[in-house]
Amino acid sequence: MSITKLRELGVMVDCSRNAVMNIPALKELIKICHEFGYDYIGLYTEDTIEVTGEPYFGYQRGRYTREEIQEADTYAHSLGMELRPYIQTLAHINQITGYTEYSECIDVNDILLVGNPRTEQLIDNILKTVSETYSTRKVNIGMDEAHMVGLGKYLELHGYRNRVDIILEHLELVVKICKKYGLQPQMWSDMFFRLLTAGAYGTENSEAAKELSENLSKIKIPDGLELVYWDYYSTDEKHYEMILDQHKALTSNTSFAGGAWRWMGFAPYNSYSLLITKAAIKACLSKDIDSVAMTAWGDDGTECSIFAVLPVLYEAPRLGGKLPTDNNSGSKEDKVQTFTAITGYTLEEFMLLDLVNPNCEGKKKNNLSKILLFNDPLLCSFDSLVPDGISSYYEKTAQKLFDVTRKGERRFDHIFDSMGKLCLVLAHKADLGCRLRKAYQANNTQTLKVIAKEIPQIINLLDDFYDAFRKQWLYENKSYGFEVQTVRIGGLKQRLADIALYLDDYLGGRMDKIQELETETLPVGYILEGASANEAEFSSYQKLVTTSRLSW
Repeated sequence: MSITKLRELGVMVDCSRNAVMNIPALKELIKICHEFGYDYIGLYTEDTIEVTGEPYFGYQRGRYTREEIQEADTYAHSLGMELRPYIQTLAHINQITGYTEYSECIDVNDILLVGNPRTEQLIDNILKTVSETYSTRKVNIGMDEAHMVGLGKYLELHGYRNRVDIILEHLELVVKICKKYGLQPQMWSDMFFRLLTAGAYGTENSEAAKELSENLSKIKIPDGLELVYWDYYSTDEKHYEMILDQHKALTSNTSFAGGAWRWMGFAPYNSYSLLITKAAIKACLSKDIDSVAMTAWGDDGTECSIFAVLPVLYEAPRLGGKLPTDNNSGSKEDKVQTFTAITGYTLEEFMLLDLVNPNCEGKKKNNLSKILLFNDPLLCSFDSLVPDGISSYYEKTAQKLFDVTRKGERRFDHIFDSMGKLCLVLAHKADLGCRLRKAYQANNTQTLKVIAKEIPQIINLLDDFYDAFRKQWLYENKSYGFEVQTVRIGGLKQRLADIALYLDDYLGGRMDKIQELETETLPVGYILEGASANEAEFSSYQKLVTTSRLSW
């Protein structure tokens, strides 16, 4: 018989990709999640936590001090919630790889060197600090996406070895240290699957699933270790059920982590997230998985506000039977009133934030707002993605977002103001390269003159957006990390100023041609309709801003 209610539900906040939540905003999120019915908040800190004996760990990254963690921990407990640590003990600690202090314990990329004494010392220091800082005894030790484990320095030192065995050896060490400090570990489950299936995380093929289950059953998971199946992609309940069944061959101690999508640029994907959350939680209940976490990852800049995904964070406890203020009538009116009573906004108002990326309803998602903001107007690398009528679309979307802020001062108005001002920039900037190239190649000097006069207006709008975005950032994050946005948006501003100078020189006869506009553009391999195989690439600023290299 399937369960009807989750035993525990949590939210995991990514504090490792430039944005580290400040304590007042973290407390605000804790309070809202408490009112939604959550049991815990997890802080994902790859390196952004102060670790005794590791001065370079989180250096100049806004790392949490012990006192800050303890303040948030105490506040969570006052509401009957837990604050839980999510750390990394194998891969994903990429920010420390640039320091010589850690060079000896890096295998390859951002993966720690298994069996190295300095690796053990680092993990011991991290877990000791966690045990002394958080009151909970539960800890997520990470160990996900270590795709190249054993193939770097480890390979040179020890030769090739079965990589499942390498992970199990390392896991034994980490679990031993956890027990030393009285911690109860959980880890992401993906690597056990990926190393047995040429990179896949489970399979929907019945024959392959049988073979996979047989191989998984041979792996001995340490006693007391909980495995977390994470999946943020499918809208099909049956998909989750099949992969959960495959986990049973590995362990009976399994929980699930879904996703509140905020890791592709400036805006959330609430519509898509709601669909995957509904499918995933229904599958968990049908398969007796009673522990679920909603992850809110960041991307290469974490531009999207954590509060922008409140509709998804509200829906998960409602589906999991955790929402304390739901009267179970199931009517649309009751749902809206409950969300509004807690947040001060309607669900419909928050869902407007999805509009910042055009055509992101239901299963659709794209990253056009970030792509078109940083798409270079001379290189025009992404002009093939510019939809017809994009200027009008962004003008209308900006007004819809500004209308939300005109209903009296409310606590999250800055998010709508920031995204509205981004839309105003895009109303002029999104198709700038298309218009510029078309006029240049047609030798339409009159239109080029109009564009030359428009660019200073775009720069002014960009200044307005920057100020609003900085306000949004500082409302919920420490100031560390915002320098990345300063460099990016400041670089865009200077590039626009340079283009205006190019046009002035070209129109004034001081430049015989604009070299970039002489080149025919090619379509980029990004799919706006349906899933794009390399969708993550188009969330990366480095990939968007230039076809040259920003780093080596």
